[in-house]
Amino acid sequence: MTIYGRTWWGKKWLQSFDGIDYDNRLPRGRTCANTGRAFGIKINGHIVTAKVHSSGSYPYRGSKPQPYKVKIILNELSSSEQQTIRQIIETSPAILAKLINRQLSASLFDKLNDLGIKLFPSNWQEMNASCSCPDWAMPCKHIAAVIYLIAAEIDKNPFMIFNIHNCNLSALIDDFGNGKLENAQNILKIDDIFKACSKIRIHNQAILNDIDLSTIPNLFDCISSILTDNPLFFEKNFHNILQIAYKHWQKYPAGRLVYYPASKKELSEEELFIKRWGNIENWQTFQLFIDDQHYLTQVSNGTTNLFRLSGNVLRDVARFLNDIPSSLLHKLNPELRFMHMISQFAHMLMEKSALIPQVLQNKRGEVIIRWIPALFNESVKEIHSKISSICPPLLIKYQEIVMEPEEQVNVAISLILLGYIEDNFPASLDKHRDKSIFELFFTGRSYKFTEFSNKEIPQAINLWLSRLYLADKPYKLYLMIKDHHEKFELEVQLSLDDEKSFIKLEKALSNQNVKLSILSDLALLSEYIPELEKSIDDNSTLSFNLDNFAPLFLHILPVLRAIGIKVILPKSLQKILKPQLSLNLSTKDKIKEDRESFLTLENLLKFDWKVAIGDKKLSVTEFKKLLKDSRGLVRIVDQYVLLDDKEVEALLKKLDKLPDYLSQAELMQAALTGEVNETKVAFDQQLTSLFNKLNTYTPVTTPNNLIAQLRPYQERGFSWLVQNIENGFGSIIADDMGLGKTLQVIAAILCCKNTGFLDRDRVLVVAPTSILSNWQREMERFAPELKLFVYHGQNRELASDYDVALTSYGLARRDKKELNKIRWFLLVIDEAQNIKNPNTEQTKAIKTIAAKHKIAMSGTPVENRLLEYWSIFDFINKSYLGTPKQFKSSFATPIEKARDKTCLERFMKITSPFMLRRLKSDKSIIQDLPDKIENNRYCSLTSEQTALYQKVVDTTMEKIEKSEGIERKGLIFKLINALKQICNHPSQFGKKKRASIEQSGKMQMLEEILISIGEVAEKSLIFTQYTEMGEIIARLLEERFESEVPFLHGGLSRKARDTMINDFQNLFQSNILIVSLKAGGTGLNLTAANHVIHYDLWWNPAVEAQATDRAYRIGQERNVMVYRLLSTGTFEERIDEMIQSKKELANLTISSGESWITEFNNDQLRDLVNIKNAL
Repeated sequence: MTIYGRTWWGKKWLQSFDGIDYDNRLPRGRTCANTGRAFGIKINGHIVTAKVHSSGSYPYRGSKPQPYKVKIILNELSSSEQQTIRQIIETSPAILAKLINRQLSASLFDKLNDLGIKLFPSNWQEMNASCSCPDWAMPCKHIAAVIYLIAAEIDKNPFMIFNIHNCNLSALIDDFGNGKLENAQNILKIDDIFKACSKIRIHNQAILNDIDLSTIPNLFDCISSILTDNPLFFEKNFHNILQIAYKHWQKYPAGRLVYYPASKKELSEEELFIKRWGNIENWQTFQLFIDDQHYLTQVSNGTTNLFRLSGNVLRDVARFLNDIPSSLLHKLNPELRFMHMISQFAHMLMEKSALIPQVLQNKRGEVIIRWIPALFNESVKEIHSKISSICPPLLIKYQEIVMEPEEQVNVAISLILLGYIEDNFPASLDKHRDKSIFELFFTGRSYKFTEFSNKEIPQAINLWLSRLYLADKPYKLYLMIKDHHEKFELEVQLSLDDEKSFIKLEKALSNQNVKLSILSDLALLSEYIPELEKSIDDNSTLSFNLDNFAPLFLHILPVLRAIGIKVILPKSLQKILKPQLSLNLSTKDKIKEDRESFLTLENLLKFDWKVAIGDKKLSVTEFKKLLKDSRGLVRIVDQYVLLDDKEVEALLKKLDKLPDYLSQAELMQAALTGEVNETKVAFDQQLTSLFNKLNTYTPVTTPNNLIAQLRPYQERGFSWLVQNIENGFGSIIADDMGLGKTLQVIAAILCCKNTGFLDRDRVLVVAPTSILSNWQREMERFAPELKLFVYHGQNRELASDYDVALTSYGLARRDKKELNKIRWFLLVIDEAQNIKNPNTEQTKAIKTIAAKHKIAMSGTPVENRLLEYWSIFDFINKSYLGTPKQFKSSFATPIEKARDKTCLERFMKITSPFMLRRLKSDKSIIQDLPDKIENNRYCSLTSEQTALYQKVVDTTMEKIEKSEGIERKGLIFKLINALKQICNHPSQFGKKKRASIEQSGKMQMLEEILISIGEVAEKSLIFTQYTEMGEIIARLLEERFESEVPFLHGGLSRKARDTMINDFQNLFQSNILIVSLKAGGTGLNLTAANHVIHYDLWWNPAVEAQATDRAYRIGQERNVMVYRLLSTGTFEERIDEMIQSKKELANLTISSGESWITEFNNDQLRDLVNIKNAL
């Protein structure tokens, strides 16, 4: 039910009829007004006309009856009276200030009353009213209904009081020469803010990494304090409704990925996302189209319109963006990555109540309310500015206008926020959903307000919200505060020239261009500091003692500062001290600086808790004594101390639960960060020395029996691994691909053997099946003195004499009980992302294998997969990072969702001793690397390949042994070609259309390599000498990665070839290119790739080098990684060994191709092609 007379002047209007309503007709008129029977109200000078339906005819039944006609005539204000009103307003800035904000000053009413100028009637002689109804009493309920409706509009706009006396108050004020009053109250026009971009901007994407959403403060209390209770545009207290909404939005979940019933296979975040939304890696762009009602009309990825444009489209878009896993971002187009950033920003705005409504109007007069960031807050404004500086130019499409980036960001955020609001609206407010004001604020619907009873609503909303936009002015308001030893002075000053100088209020108000706007702001200020109203008129300085100033300082000034008022504090108030908990840790006795001391340290500590106030430290007892005498803002010696009630109570609760014990993990983290549970920690000299020794790495001598020369960065990695083992810490070595992680680990294992650690114990290396051969070859090559045992195959048994056992993840899971019978000194896991999911049986099995020390190896970046990182870290140093739930709340969510830099720094500090990640691009690494890094990848044949290979060898060798001359040479060429095809893929040899990755060891290795390269968003060239194999690779990779994989071969037209090369060089989503050796031999420049994969080899170094040089040539700014795939145990491996070891043979191949093989006798040939030592 509508409440009338909500302002003092609205009440005054209704009260003026109390004395002339002899028969108590007014309450009946209220009922009539509430049921909407009065309509068509018009004001023409001092005459008000309206129409009112009778109670028996509304709502209509049958034919539409004629309404009653109401007319109300009030006395006109004479020209001399109007001049008096003008003079009073013109000479009182305080009165004018209130009028600008649609408030009637009580002092204006009193002054006019004293002069006999009455704004409200006191008897029927001061007004004339009539109604066409048969009721003879005055006023009838129809007249009373119109009086009530006038009261509702007078509440919203007190100018109407003057209008119904035929006095155009707006025109009077405009005549002052201060500019038009309507310009000080204007609603923003959509076409004014959706204007074309004025300049071309250079986008620095590095800014993206500098955005820290955790700096956004919680603005709930701030906004609640800024906005006033009971705004006039809604019958209920809309301030309370907004508070309920804000509190509810803070609970919006961080992510909702599980949309389908759980499957037997544990799905990763990426897999869950793709299951819900599909593959988005090949979207060319992401663009939002809007109309002049701020409605979303289209979502495009460059080729397809996305999302069904239903009523839930914004909710779906918001969910989609919110669900994109961080690990997928580097594979996406710039617009989509940017919109994900916008989504995170919008999400944090919701969580921190840092969003505010903004009123807009289009050309047709339709009003729209959208939600945008609370830019009055400096932290929000700074983030908004950074995000805007990297906004893609065509993110938002409105007509044909390329909008300013700041406005594109506002549009994008407002659309996402509306989607969040729709997805998570408080059920307690559903009862208001059918109200137009409610829909205007919370559904994005536009409304046109043209009726007498609602036409003032847009301005009333705009005025209520205007205090949130004080910072958006061409001038700055300053509150200058001076401290005269607990006596404070406050004065308003302004800056009109970008904060270069301050001027007094009186002088600022002489500037006619901004006078009305300044007065409007001062009227708002006086609502927070009532004493200011007098100061506006007489330019006086306000004075306060400490007791009066403290509430102003603690509660009012923060609100004013938040909405853009600059507060200049004296030096004494610039650094207010707050009590902080601190801890001094010392040892009870003298300790040794070794690992054993650290392991028993938790029982040898003394705890000394203090409360620090600046440089002064108080005991707990002293602090509690201080609180008995003081609270709020107090002066201690020469400094002010803030003893805020909430903060003090929280501190007292902490003091009642002080721990006297820290775990090893807490101690180590305290040593690395200088704090524990947000409390500063200081260590005595003994503890400092111990932790320094544990966390300082010195060079370790490389084993002289290592058959390799370590590069400088590898020597550092090796020393780090060895010292972590000696200190009892686990390690994650996560160097970039190609930096030699395996070699560094082998060197560390060899050092352990040389030191005697393996005299009784053993080392277990667990790796994916596809790289077991690689491990075997590299161990044999670099550390032949290590006794290697490969635990693999159907008839596997644990050997008795070995240093290192090598097995796969699958066998480690199946044979965990058998493996746990061995005393393992060191457990190494390669491709550690295989245990990224802590709930899988594989991860659980690996973590149950007992070992004194552990090393995890991974070339996959961990910074975008923190929950996966937890699982790997828990393997090397159990419980160091807490439980998954604790880790998620302490680190994963703040870092990934809020981009919290402080949290990230703490995370890096506590994990840096245990994780080593170097990139090829690091300055300290790149100087140690050759420009071209080659590595062989040994691929095990699958059982299908093995059977087929052996069958072809046996059948063909039988024919070869019975032939001679040209026929024999032809059969050898045929055999070599067949075996090459079998090693590539059985389907290539068998000419079968159906093929899978699982059928070929090389395809499995290729898949693994490409996944790792994809993780760092780099590009790859894949060379093959067979067109049919290129087609198989393309088909299988397209199925695996659900995106087009181009194949450059000799059968392409010049135009198709050029398009393919151009796309690969310039389009981010084109990251794999298959090239036939013949097509890629000459004239190609493919420097976008820094990975070259030779799927099959020609055994001709010149041809191979020529192909590699498509990427490694002038214009390539990065090191090129070269992968050579060799089928282990086959003729491929043995021929490569021969070529690498005999240079003259290599030279021979240049001129003679593969013809030299035909010179082998039958025994040599059989020895060459038979399968040997294969896993």
